[in-house]
Amino acid sequence: MAGSRKKALALISSGIDSPVAAKLMIDKGVEVVGVHFDNRPFTDARQITKTARICKVIGIKRLYVVKHGLSMGDIIGKIDRRFTCLMCRRMMFRIAESIAKKEGCDFLITGENMGQVASQTLDNLTVCSKAVKVPILRPILCNDKQETVAIAKEIGTYEISIEPPGCCRLVPQFPATRSNLRLIEDEEKKFDIAETVSKRMEDIEVMDFS
Repeated sequence: MAGSRKKALALISSGIDSPVAAKLMIDKGVEVVGVHFDNRPFTDARQITKTARICKVIGIKRLYVVKHGLSMGDIIGKIDRRFTCLMCRRMMFRIAESIAKKEGCDFLITGENMGQVASQTLDNLTVCSKAVKVPILRPILCNDKQETVAIAKEIGTYEISIEPPGCCRLVPQFPATRSNLRLIEDEEKKFDIAETVSKRMEDIEVMDFS
């Protein structure tokens, strides 16, 4: 990569997509730090263990673990449940932006893939991006799923990612696939965004790997 080396914060889950996105950027010469959003009690603690193993495989040396499930437990009782995935993603981005500033990162990296799940339609990707000012790179945005799976197998993360447990239980039965910024910002007035970010930054865990 020409010029000074860039640094990024990658949102890493134990799934297939985000490790691939992070590794693609690492292979481009970007220094990557990870952040994992621990969604317990809506997910299993094994998600954290899987994510840590993945970080070691792809070469991420530092992983921030955010107790995001505690925040979402408070938020979901106050909002229209159709927008849970959007609220979740926008809060992730805000917390990630705070960590990125602390780490001196130039941008965020996500494993989002257009149209794959509720929060990843074009409308919803746009609304989520507007929650923060930091640039967001999506290396596998237009990949076919099998392309991403093939890369995951090649880099050694696929077998870890497909181990149980699976999906997050926060996802509503009928998630909104289309939204607009005004509507989402109105929903966000129902809880204190700044306080939520501050709490999660206070109880964050940092895992360093040799």
